[in-house]
Amino acid sequence: MTDIFNEFCDAAKISEEPQKFNVALAFIWFHQYKTKQHDVSVKEINQYFVDAHLSAYNPTYLKRDLNKSSKVTKGTKKDTHKLNRKILDELNKRFLPLIETEISLTERANIKITPFLKPTDIEDAKKMAELYIILHCLENSVRNFIDDILAKKIGANWWDKAKNSELEKKLKERKEKETKNKWLSPRGKTSPLFYIDWGDLVKIIRKFENDFKPFIDEMKFVELRLEELEKVRNIIAHNGVIPSADDFDRVILHFKDWCKQITQ
Repeated sequence: MTDIFNEFCDAAKISEEPQKFNVALAFIWFHQYKTKQHDVSVKEINQYFVDAHLSAYNPTYLKRDLNKSSKVTKGTKKDTHKLNRKILDELNKRFLPLIETEISLTERANIKITPFLKPTDIEDAKKMAELYIILHCLENSVRNFIDDILAKKIGANWWDKAKNSELEKKLKERKEKETKNKWLSPRGKTSPLFYIDWGDLVKIIRKFENDFKPFIDEMKFVELRLEELEKVRNIIAHNGVIPSADDFDRVILHFKDWCKQITQ
C-alpha cells in the first residue's frame, strides 16, 4: 500500500496543492479507491498526511471542515465521512486516468520486495521491459506488413503458397498446444504469421522478394536487421540483461530504420 500511495502522491502532485482541505479530499478518494470502502475517519485521513510526509491536519479543524463542506457527507459508520456523488465523479475523472497510468502492474505487484534481487537488478528489468516494447512493436509491424502485402498481391489464401512443411508443422503444433492448454489465453491473432518464428519471417520475405520490392529494394536491409535483432530478442525472451547502452541504441536505430523504410 505504501509504495502505491507514494506513487499516487507523486502523480497527483499532492505536495504542491496549496489548499490543505483539497489534499484531504484527495486522500479520501485514494482511501476509497484502494480499500473499496466509502467511509473514512478523521484519524485515517490524518494517517495519509503522515504517510505523505505532510504536516498533520488538526483533528478538530479537519472534522469542522468536513462537516461544513458540501463535497462531503456523513458516512454510514459513526464519526466517518465520505465523498458525495458529484465530487466523487469529478475526482474519478481527475485521478483515475492518472493513477492507472502511473501505478503500473509492477508497482501493484511491488517488485521492489523481490527476494535475492538488488535495486540495480530491478532497474535492469525495467530497462529490458522498455526494450521489449520496441521489439514487440517492430516484430508485429513486420508480421502485419507481410500479411498485408501478400494478401494484396496473392489473395486471402496466400499462406497456402507461402508455407512449407516446416512452417505448417509449427503452425499446427502451436495451435494444438493452445487448444490443450485452455488456462492460457490464445495469441489473439488469426494470421499464421503470429505462430511462426522471427527467422521464418525473413524466409517468407525472401520467397516473395518481388512482391516486397516496392517497399524493400535491398533484401539485405531486412535480413541484417532482423537477424541481428533476433539475438537481442532471444536474450529478452530468456529474461537476460543487455548491459551495453550501444545495444539499446542499435535496437532503437533499427526500429527507426524499419519505420522510415516501409512508410509510404
